[in-house]
This record gives sequence, structure tokens and C-alpha cells, in this order.
Amino acid sequence: MSISEKVHQVLLYEKGVEMEAPEQLKAVAKETVEVLDQVSNKAKEKVTQSGQAATHAQLANVNTFTDTNAVSRMTNIASSIQTGYSALQHEPAIARVIYLDGEEEKTLYISRKSTLPVDGNYELASYDSPMGRLASLNVGDEVTVRRGETPHVLEVIETLTIKPSKSENGWDSSFSVYTSEDEEVSTISPSLRRLFQQDTDLSDTSFLDQLLSGSDSSADYEKGLKHQVRSAMSLRDQPILDKFQSEIFRLPLDSKLVILGPPGTGKTTTLIKRLGQKLNIESLESPEQLKIKNSQAGEAGHKVSWVMFTPTDLLKHYLKEAFAKEQVPASSEQIKTWDNYSNDLGRNVLSILQSTGSSGFVKKNVQHLNDDAYSKLPSFFDSFLCYHKEAMIKELLSSIAQLEDINSPQLKGLVENIKSIRQSLEQSSLIEFYRNLEKYQDEINSLIALAKEESEKGLREALAYQVNTNREFIAELVAVIDNWKKRKSIDAVEDEDDDEEDEENLTTPQQRAFSEYKKAINGLARAKYQKRTPSSNTLSAAIIQWLDERLPEAEKLIQLGNLAIRMRELRKFKNAELRYLKAISKNYRAFRRTEEHFKRWFESSPLKPNQIEQAELDVLILANLRVSRELLAQRFVQQKMDRAAFSKLSIVNESFKNQIFVDEATDFTPIQLACMEALAEPSIGSFFACGDFNQRLTEHGSKSATDLNWVSSRIVTETITTVYRQSEFLNTFASSLLEEVGGDIEYSGKLPDSYNHKGVMPVLLENTDETSEIVSWLKDRIGEVEKQVEELPSIAVLVNSEEEV
Repeated sequence: MSISEKVHQVLLYEKGVEMEAPEQLKAVAKETVEVLDQVSNKAKEKVTQSGQAATHAQLANVNTFTDTNAVSRMTNIASSIQTGYSALQHEPAIARVIYLDGEEEKTLYISRKSTLPVDGNYELASYDSPMGRLASLNVGDEVTVRRGETPHVLEVIETLTIKPSKSENGWDSSFSVYTSEDEEVSTISPSLRRLFQQDTDLSDTSFLDQLLSGSDSSADYEKGLKHQVRSAMSLRDQPILDKFQSEIFRLPLDSKLVILGPPGTGKTTTLIKRLGQKLNIESLESPEQLKIKNSQAGEAGHKVSWVMFTPTDLLKHYLKEAFAKEQVPASSEQIKTWDNYSNDLGRNVLSILQSTGSSGFVKKNVQHLNDDAYSKLPSFFDSFLCYHKEAMIKELLSSIAQLEDINSPQLKGLVENIKSIRQSLEQSSLIEFYRNLEKYQDEINSLIALAKEESEKGLREALAYQVNTNREFIAELVAVIDNWKKRKSIDAVEDEDDDEEDEENLTTPQQRAFSEYKKAINGLARAKYQKRTPSSNTLSAAIIQWLDERLPEAEKLIQLGNLAIRMRELRKFKNAELRYLKAISKNYRAFRRTEEHFKRWFESSPLKPNQIEQAELDVLILANLRVSRELLAQRFVQQKMDRAAFSKLSIVNESFKNQIFVDEATDFTPIQLACMEALAEPSIGSFFACGDFNQRLTEHGSKSATDLNWVSSRIVTETITTVYRQSEFLNTFASSLLEEVGGDIEYSGKLPDSYNHKGVMPVLLENTDETSEIVSWLKDRIGEVEKQVEELPSIAVLVNSEEEV
């Protein structure tokens, strides 16, 4: 993590040979300052022009009453252009590259985002563009870049990084790193302008500032790299990535990648750079643009169709700062902690958690899973999903048998047809069965309608008799229902024996009461027909108990039971694929109750059957997302998505994002990472994450490449080990400590080339648990830091638990 732009400057190399800057370097410095000034002035003019005229010109022929979308799009475009010019005005360029195109040498300046035409023999390109890649290459590297329809092989001859700043004396750059044609690296400090104005600008205070800070300022440039000691916490601003990072962030939109490496390697910066580039549709290749166009969000929604997950709210602050530097708009809707996002997903999208007017689970901060489940969460998930699929298959096979037992001439043809495709179920191929069942949907719907009409007639007659006998019957029934719901609202669960009625528009308490009356009578009728005891502790049971002697006579109940069973079993074949999604929560309750699975995965039972912990919520979210994706991939499902019955699946489909990013991915469990990956738009599949196996804040985070491979077989891991914020002493100490505690040294940091800063020897206090002694030791170390840099920078003191703060 880096820190504020106001810094003390300390050399990161052993003292070099003092020398006067060569004429070539002076010429480069002078040219660079002049181009910075030119770009900034042109951008300032563009800001003024675009603010006065662009919006009016673009909207002149648009009917604002009939084409509000066009107005919105054009306004957004105008605003984006204006923002880009404003950014160029304050940061004209971040790099200068001399490259060879055939036999001709050309000079290219690279900006962070926006561009404009420049005078002279210079080019200006965005870092996000194909030409922007040149800034990250090493001198001598070649790259093929398509310019128009023609591919060009370009060779990098010379590079200069630029950190632009403007003072009363004009534009300048500090700590610019220059790499010449012979690959010699030099750091120009503190100023480009001092190289060619050393004798004329006697009011320049930069040399004085460097002397007062205690730095060695005897030379304007030195061989090797310089480093800036930071004074406040923030993510390090890294406008130009190294060659390896640049290749990673420019990977195709549909890539799935996890970047692994130690702190200070630019992992998070690479993620942010990638997001910024992929949001700019115009800079993408044609296949990427087509994927965006065909996505759920489309071109219009692409700029907001992304989310970045971070372990804590504290990190969100630093991420927002970094996004702002890259000119990427990022609201709280885009940067999320998983705890908050999973609550919203579970309640408002997947209907897993209880909400106003609906039953569901209640998340509690308790632990029910045993240690084996926590250490093997992917196996726990696989165990439940297998149980769910087997439960769905058993239910369908049982329904076929029950329909066959009814022995009705009306059902015989359908039953035979369903039996002819039963082999798919016996081979555990649910999706194949659902697909084959599609051709019988009209017949299923017709038979349900006939049975429902006959059943409805009998139930209405029974209710009419009660209402005609007692005019207050409905009002009393409404009171019974309300009182039961008040008593059971906290721990109410679904009645697993409920009839699955077609969607009804119930707008009054009386209509809702009649619906519950039908469910209760049908439930009792089924039990009588099958000679079993009905479910207890349900609303239907409470209504039956209240009705008592007012229940229909036994013979009538048997007739209603036959019809109720017929409807219930037929409904299991009506849009049967939706039950595959809807029954996940019900089957999880059953999964927890089975002796085999309880002993294998659970430490204890929850106090109430509708309570779950975070790890269980994660499992349910992942099951819902994976089943939803499996269904949405089917053509026969896609053709029915506009129907009301498929509204839940539509809501899930609308929750997918064109790009998913995860910072500190190793702090998340494999289940949580799999949930995030499953939120990626299926037609794109973009998933980028970064983390460090040797640095986790959570006990149950992902610990190995095996965990990542379980998330998705398409995920590729790349390792970045070059660290940019460690001295040689600190890097050696960190590697030794990592090896001592059994960390994975494959991911330990390595210093970059041309890096010879020894730094300060790290200090370590061991074998002490006395708080007073530790506090005293820390006080002395903080005093040493303050004395060395002559002001007190931000200092973090990490502890093992909140109680130690």
C-alpha cells in the first residue's frame, strides 16, 4: 500500500557516480515538459468548447419527448468526453516511448485514459489502447499492433515514465525513470525541468526541499531506481504496469484468472486497470464488443454491470480512491463486502432468507457445522447438491407411481408417455428428463384444469354451506389465520405437504382465507385417502382443528383426496424444472435432518429449524445460482422466460454481471468464491481475482490452488512475485519468516531488476507476552521512525484480535 503524493524522498540505491546530465537526456527532459504543456493547454480548450457547444449540437435533432433514452445516452457520452479532457488537463501524460516502426523511429506519449491530437512529430495514445502496451514493454521488446487493418511490428527503443505536476514554473515530472537504448536505467530526481533550467531558475525550491528532507541530492539523476517513503495509507498509484501485469490486464473479456503473489506486487492495481479498460467498449476487440451487445445488460448497461468484492469495509475506502485515479466511476453498489451482498442476494433475489410477507431461513451468528465441514466446504456442498438431485429424482419417480396407482382412464395415456421417458431419471439425468417432458405440457395442463375444476366445485360448495350457516365464518377464519401467523412468524417454515396451487391474484383477506381453507381441506383429504396422519404444527393443521365438526363428511373427503393427489402429482410435472430450483431450501432442511448427513457434517442442530449460519447461506446461494445457470443454458427454458411462472428465474438472470472482480480472494472460502464466479454473466464469464495464500485475514479462506480449481475448471492462476515497496533487507527478512512459519515460498517476493536499495534492518521482538513491555518497545520503534523521516507517517499496528486494540 502506498501513500500520499506529498512525500519524503529517499534513494533506493547505493550512491551512484555524480555526473552532469548528458545533452540527450536534457533534450528528452525539455521535449517532455513542452509536450505536457501542449497537451494540458489543448485539453483545457476542449473542456471549454465541449462545455459550451457539445450537448446542444448532439441533441439538436433529438425529440426529447419521445426519445429519452437517446438523450440519456448522448448526455452520458458528452459527460464522459468532458471528464476525459479535464483529466488530461491535470495529467497530460504518464509515459514517453521511442519505438521503431519498420525503419522509422517515432515518439509516442501515453496518457492514462483520454487522448487528443498533438502538434509536431508526436503521437498521444491511451494506456488502455493497443499502442498503450508499449509503455509496459522493456527496451528491445517487439509487439505486433494492428493500426487500422494493417498489423505493424513495433520495437521499443527508449522509455521514460512521467509523474506530471504543475507549479508556478510550469509543467514538470518527478522521479521519472529513463531507460535508454542500451537498457541503462536512470532515475531523474527531483525534476525534469532542473536538467535544462539548472542555471536560470534560481527560485525553484525542489532542490531545497530535497536537502531539508535529508535525501542525497548531489545529482540530478542517478543510475538505478529511486523510492519514495510514504506518509499516509492508500493504494499505490501505478499508472504503468510492468510487462507481465500489462499482458494480464489486457486478456480477453471472457477470461477467468486469479493473480497470486505477495503484497506490493500490483495485483489490485492490475484488477482496476483491467476494469477500466474493459468498460471502454470502443477500445475492445470486435468479439468482445459483440459479447457485451448480446449480454443481459447490453451496451447501455455495461458500464455499471460489474462488482468488486472485498473482505472488509475498510478496504473499500482505499479501493474507491484507486478507482478515482483511474477515472472509473465506482459507487457503493459496485464495491461490496460478501456479507452484505449475500444478505441481499439471499433475501431479495433467491428468496432463501425470510423477508416481510414470506417464509424462509433466518441467518444467525452461530456455528452448526463441525470442523470437518469447515475444512472441506467444497465436499460439504457437493454432498448436499447430490442429495438435492437425488431427492428430485425420487420425488418424480414416486409421482409416476402414484399417478399410476390412481388407475384413472383420463391419466392412463399421460402416465404411459411419462413412463417412456423415465429412463432419464433412472440414469440421474434430470435436465434430459425435463427436456423430454416439455412435449407433454399441454396435456398435463389440461388434466390439472379438469381436476381443479371438479375439486374447486366441491370446496366452494363446502365453504358456501358454512358461510350460509354462519355469516361471520370468513371473518372468524381470517382471525384464526392472522393469530396463527403472529404466533409462528419467527420460526414459520413451509408446509411440505402444501398443494402447489397455480399463481392466484389474492388481493383481499377473504380471498387469502379461501385459499388457505382449500389447502387445509385438500391436505386432510389427501391424508384420509392415503390413510395416514396429516402434518401437524402447520397453518393447515390449525384450520382443521378450528373447523372440527364443520369438516366435510368422510365420503366427500375421500373424493376430494383423490382429486387433490391427482393435482399435486400432476403439478410436479408442470414446468418441473422450476421445482428443481424452488425445492433447494426444502431439501436442505431435509438434508440436515438425515442421520447420515447430520453425523458427517454437523456439530449441533439449530434452536429452530429455519435458522442457518453464514456458511450454510453460502451453500444455498451457490446451489441456487448453479441450478439457475444450468436451467438458463437450456433452449426449452429460454423460450418460456417471459411467462409469469418463470419470474424468479428471470430475477436471477438479471442479477448476473458482465464483470466480477475479487480483491484479497484468499480471504474468501471456496464456496464464496464459487458464488461470485457464478454471478458472472453466462454469455461472457468474466472473472478476475487476486490474493495471497500466505496472507489471509480469515480462518476459513481459500488455502490452495486446489480450492481455486474447484471453483471453476476454467480458472487460470498466474503468479506475480516482483515486489515494488520493499527494501532488500525487508524482502530477505520476509522470505526467511515465511519459510520459518511453513508458508509457501513459491509465492514469496522478489526484487525488480536495477534495484539495489539495502534499506533499514527490520526489527523483531520475540518471547514476550507482557503488554507493558510490548507497548514500550513499540513506542521506541515509532520514535525511531519519526526521527529518521522527520515527521510521523501513518503507522499500522496489527493485532490478533479486536480485544487487543
